[in-house]
Amino acid sequence: MKYETQMKLASNLKQLRMIRGYSQAFLAQKLQMDRSVLALYESGKRCPDPEVLYSLAQIYGLSIEILLITDPAFIAAEISSRRAIEKGEQELLHLFRRLSAFSRGRLLEKAEDLLLWDMAYFNNKKGGQ
Repeated sequence: MKYETQMKLASNLKQLRMIRGYSQAFLAQKLQMDRSVLALYESGKRCPDPEVLYSLAQIYGLSIEILLITDPAFIAAEISSRRAIEKGEQELLHLFRRLSAFSRGRLLEKAEDLLLWDMAYFNNKKGGQ
């Protein structure tokens, strides 16, 4: 990787972590690595391998390409557009993306059933008050 690209990646990784409000220790724990290794990535003294880049992209809900984009304004805009999704929604989306097509279909059917149950439950609750 070119030095300029590596330094931009380092800057982007630090910016993303700070935008999300993660400490280095928290993110390193999620990545199952030592905090000092993450610090080396963020300083540009070491370049993350593809598996780490993939894990970071999954944690942030972004593509690896976005992590490598050199325009900080684009990264900030991308993060702010995705920030509206709550943490629980992000976790659900992360799990959904890991499912097979068959399991995704089953999950969507179950979600529709749960929605109908919620609607019936809360409509009955309102009517009983």
